[in-house]
Amino acid sequence: MKTAPHALVAVVAGCLLLTACAQSNANGETQPGADATGAITFVSTGGKFQEAQTQAWQVPFTEKTGIGFVNDGPVDESKMKAMVDGGKVTWDVLDTSAGAAGQYCGKYLEPLDFTVVDRSKFDPKTVGDCGVPAYFYSTLLMYDTSKFADNPPTSVADFFDLDKYPGKRIVPPELSVGLLEFALLGDGVAPDQLYPLDVDRALRKLDSIKAKTTFSTTYGQIQQAMVDQQVTMALTSTARAEAVLRAGAPFTAVWDKTVVNWDDLVIPKGSPNKDAAMQFIALATDDGPSSDFSRLSSTLPVNKDIATQFDDVQEAINPFAPGREDGIVYGDALWWSENLDTVTDKFTNWLVG
Repeated sequence: MKTAPHALVAVVAGCLLLTACAQSNANGETQPGADATGAITFVSTGGKFQEAQTQAWQVPFTEKTGIGFVNDGPVDESKMKAMVDGGKVTWDVLDTSAGAAGQYCGKYLEPLDFTVVDRSKFDPKTVGDCGVPAYFYSTLLMYDTSKFADNPPTSVADFFDLDKYPGKRIVPPELSVGLLEFALLGDGVAPDQLYPLDVDRALRKLDSIKAKTTFSTTYGQIQQAMVDQQVTMALTSTARAEAVLRAGAPFTAVWDKTVVNWDDLVIPKGSPNKDAAMQFIALATDDGPSSDFSRLSSTLPVNKDIATQFDDVQEAINPFAPGREDGIVYGDALWWSENLDTVTDKFTNWLVG
């Protein structure tokens, strides 16, 4: 079992723009007045989440080094692979899943220089040759309280019970963040018996709700569907859950099981700014920037000893709050790194079948 941080924090803030820091829109276009010469191209999920990364990580790095940034996104591993295969890499640092970091290490990702990046600050089970944790996050089961006020769902199994809890569902765009794990948990598999995942069994369980489920393509799609109350139940990330609650949508979490994973910071093979990218990863994972990002983004800091303060909204989505920790299920990044392509192919065929 992986060691995880003990506090969850969240306050989404706007992007702090400094003249010295080159910013961009989601298409990678540098904003007017920003000098992108020698800038690091950083790729993440976009929106407020990436703005929080700009404020917590990029601004202090630029202040320290004078190196600016171009922000691009969303993350697309197939695009990264095409860049590397074609010898035309324009990305420097990606925020991607730990499973992808392990899977593509060496061929598509640069090995990290651990004389620059201090690996001792991380749980050894979370560090790979090509990636270190950027933050920990949860995938939560949430439901619309206005739809199930009298008899609310209380378990993962209820997510799959369309008779007792009718209505549309929505699930994450990333396969490795908990969808199959939730399906197996909902089918009665014990948390300590999840891995190796029985993918066929998970897909059979998902068959029971497939017709009523939106398989999202972005996390923003999940957030909007919840805010607009287009769905009655959702599997969503802590960051999007926080945004939904702050928007006033009547959703709350089911604290039966929560899947916890982490994303890695990685450098594509052939990055044009590899040395600067390595320095950036080192700074972003320092205690100060890590704590600041957690506070801004609804994620868990990479160092479990970082103490944080959070408000009522933050507490509402905190899986590490007293009484909830027994429901935490940790994802197995190593298993996913070894099986991601195979499982993705099987899932894609199931989805279109």
